[in-house]
Amino acid sequence: MKIFVVNLTNFFVPFLFFVIIAIAIPVTPRASKSLLFSSEKKNLLLTTVPNPRIIFVGGSNLSFGLNSQIIKDSLGMNPINTSIHASLGLKYMMESTLKYVKESDIIILVPEYSQYHRSINSGSEELMRIIFDVDILNLMDLSIIQIFNIIPYLPKYGMSKFKITEYFNVKESDIYSVNSFNEFGDAVSHWSLPRQEFRPYPQINTKFNPDVIKCIIQFGNELQKKNAILLISYPGFQSTSYNNSHKQIYNVQNKLEESGLFVIGKADRYKIPDSLMFNTPYHLSKNGVDYRTILLIEDISKALKKLDYN
Repeated sequence: MKIFVVNLTNFFVPFLFFVIIAIAIPVTPRASKSLLFSSEKKNLLLTTVPNPRIIFVGGSNLSFGLNSQIIKDSLGMNPINTSIHASLGLKYMMESTLKYVKESDIIILVPEYSQYHRSINSGSEELMRIIFDVDILNLMDLSIIQIFNIIPYLPKYGMSKFKITEYFNVKESDIYSVNSFNEFGDAVSHWSLPRQEFRPYPQINTKFNPDVIKCIIQFGNELQKKNAILLISYPGFQSTSYNNSHKQIYNVQNKLEESGLFVIGKADRYKIPDSLMFNTPYHLSKNGVDYRTILLIEDISKALKKLDYN
């Protein structure tokens, strides 16, 4: 047993030292171009944009699926698209937005369907990087379980700091870049690009997680304390991928409608024709963006009338 403990210590201490050194090294030029760094601009919007405000929270179904200028012109509100990447996890998206919410804000929460079928405390490389690359203070928005769940991504992250390709001949993506977003937080650099071929998503084969609904309800309760309003909607999703998982999606809709949350629209309303997609089942072309935005505006308008929101 003593030998085992000594061997474990001999392995763990150098590993821990390596990780600490890697974290201490400044973000690499390649990583600094990542779309994750758009969170800095989006947080600034959350701080400075005046009332009346409508805040969109979700993954790339929103960042690659909204035309906020149309929303502003139609609703007379100031839109803030906080969305970046689904892999950040729904819990982090909500927690990192909550602290910026002001009285009378309208929050439109639009999770991807995968969010309802995964652990609310999942970790990911993107979640790890938004802390150690973008802002270490983002760690405060994670639960203890989430912190443990990002640890497995640290070795790969540490090794990346010592790769030459991270520092030289770095080319910024013309789609997934910190500079791909407009003044509202919408990803727009792909609007002028031709449609790319991609594979539809297969049928969702994981179980629905009821803890996700509980977490959303808790988020809504916290918003209510701030005199803000939470509305839930459905992502714009490629028709073929939708059809592959229509039973699972219908179950999500039923669970949301049974929850007491204010849900706007129906899931199949946001089933987007394949011809309007860009490069993934959640990323819309410019025509698709405008189509989905109009649908969302109609549903938000109906909801605000019911709420007698002025």
